[in-house]
Amino acid sequence: MNINAPLIISGDKEYAYATGLVRGKWAKRLGRSEFQRLIETAPDEINKTLSELGFTGADKDPERALRDEWEQTISLVESVSRNPEITDLFRLFIDFTNAAMVLKSELFNFDPKLFYIDVGKTDLESLQKVASGEGHHKSVPPRVREAMLTAKALYKSIQIPLVIDVAADSYFLTVMANVLQNSKRIFLREFASRWLDSNNLTSYLRIRKSGISLEHFKRFFVDGGHLTRKYFREFENLELDSIPSRLVYSVYGKPLADAVTRLVRKDDFEPLSTYFKGMLESFLRQNIYISFGVEVVFAYAMLKKSELEAVGAIVRMKKALIDKETIHQRVRHDDL
Repeated sequence: MNINAPLIISGDKEYAYATGLVRGKWAKRLGRSEFQRLIETAPDEINKTLSELGFTGADKDPERALRDEWEQTISLVESVSRNPEITDLFRLFIDFTNAAMVLKSELFNFDPKLFYIDVGKTDLESLQKVASGEGHHKSVPPRVREAMLTAKALYKSIQIPLVIDVAADSYFLTVMANVLQNSKRIFLREFASRWLDSNNLTSYLRIRKSGISLEHFKRFFVDGGHLTRKYFREFENLELDSIPSRLVYSVYGKPLADAVTRLVRKDDFEPLSTYFKGMLESFLRQNIYISFGVEVVFAYAMLKKSELEAVGAIVRMKKALIDKETIHQRVRHDDL
């Protein structure tokens, strides 16, 4: 399988209007010059520059402006979607992200209001009650609640914070994989497989590095990726520095193997994160080969999410007085 070859997809004319709408929106996205302008802007001018680039309210609260832009993106795709089971995943992802954060706030005693993303479907108070064990609230999706309770029990058992994120990611990806792989849309099924590989391999290496029992990895492994359970069973008998040679023969080949080599030798997860992020974005951009379809709407939202994350990272690093060369190195986005 050539992971760089675009998929040939039959169009869905019911999405003709939606496809035209989101492609028009994407054509107006920030480009290389706008990103460069943000990076070159003086730290005390970054809010103003962000506002001038079209983020309403950024001059007063850039984080709020970025969240509002994501809310508008989700609302747009929801309004044109004929497949709510697919487009509902965006708010569900936020619910799982909030759930992991709220559970950490309960365990490590910090204010969750500072990190709560208020564009999901579940309110902060309900998540806090589940985290504290006060009760089961109908406003919290069952799988989100189950993830919180599982993660809390596991953390109390082994006292390693990493398991909270591993559990939350696993529960969300299980839902996501079921939805996308049952969609009968080749593009969405392939994206799900690649996202699962990204999460499974990253979780496996983090667990191996941290010394946590691999039984926890096996428990939270999500089936459906190209890197099957068989791959990971073979890894169990290998030293970490022997794993890259096996990955060379996977569908991802040498680029993934090189990223894992850097991780093993330098204890640096950044190349692995950069590889998977770039690979997933490149795949999503292949939606241009699809005439019409929910795939285009889904890809637009995911790419918009990536763009907003890149903008947010630049703004935060500028405020932290990090030099522009370092920002270029750390922020991964195809328009940079």
